Amino acid sequence: KCECGKCTCYPPGDSRVYGKTCECDDRRCEDLDGVVCGGHGTCSCGRCVCEKGWFGTLCQHPRKCNLTEEQSNSLCESADGILCSGKGSCHCGKCLCSAEEWYISGEFCDCDDRDCDKHDGLICTGNGICSCGNCECWDGWNGNACEIWLGTEYP
Repeated sequence: KCECGKCTCYPPGDSRVYGKTCECDDRRCEDLDGVVCGGHGTCSCGRCVCEKGWFGTLCQHPRKCNLTEEQSNSLCESADGILCSGKGSCHCGKCLCSAEEWYISGEFCDCDDRDCDKHDGLICTGNGICSCGNCECWDGWNGNACEIWLGTEYP
């Protein structure tokens, strides 16, 4: 909300949303259980900076792997026998979805997050995470596109 040329960030009082134009949203560093960067990194303006030995958007993937390539690939095959739905690569038995295609997610890169509801042009209104076609809203937000603020009104 813009008042006298200054932005008041939503939700009010949540220090995880900040910046001159509320451009930093550290909630993006959390999984749905509220764990920041998988416990293996720190959050900087909505992006995880991973500790050594970890990688991924939420530092959820260990660099080390105790599986053979064959074992790993067998865990990444979807029911139709395609590795990560052809939209990602396999690392240690888990699919890493293509970074260029930011909207691809899911255990086998089988979900298209563009299918999530939008409000004001933003997927999940920027107030939640798109999880395989459905918005999972952060605390205080509700609605199909997380567009409804359930908290108290602004003063």
